[in-house]
Amino acid sequence: MTTLLQEILDNNQAFLSQNDFSATISKYPQKKFALLTCMDTRLVELINSALGIRRGDAKMIQNAGTSLIEDMGETVKSLLLAIYIFDIKEIFIVGHYDCGVALTTSTDILQKMRSRGIAEQQLALIGKSFADWLDTYTDPVQNVLAVVKKLKANPFIPKDIPIHGLIIDPHTGRLDLLSDGYHAL
Repeated sequence: MTTLLQEILDNNQAFLSQNDFSATISKYPQKKFALLTCMDTRLVELINSALGIRRGDAKMIQNAGTSLIEDMGETVKSLLLAIYIFDIKEIFIVGHYDCGVALTTSTDILQKMRSRGIAEQQLALIGKSFADWLDTYTDPVQNVLAVVKKLKANPFIPKDIPIHGLIIDPHTGRLDLLSDGYHAL
């Protein structure tokens, strides 16, 4: 029986034998922007094609629901690193319609964790955090606009960085503009 791990390793060997990686691609994004989007499986490959970006063009950050909960959480720290170390000049927030996070509650995930054997005392430690995150997210459009607003208000993000808000259809790749960051400058 072939495991998923072995399938991936076999695919990697085939990939390496079919590609030439003699050209160096910079770790500095060629299009000088950072993209914050969701981890949804339907966006794999689709978002790059829909935005017209290729390997080396942008810094990509993905998390569940294109979320931004903490003002200085890992997502914001990653964006700051992209700005100050990798010289990005714009930020694109791209949420998507039909987002699973909008349909999930903290009660749902805590119950699933409980059913997999996570102890109640451990669940008590994260219950409020999950409620603050999941129970407030009900609309992907409003979430994108809230993330744009939070980033614009962040005192560590330079005011000359345009922060754009878009939403993508995960079935077709159609983009809808929600917030044009150039107008806010």
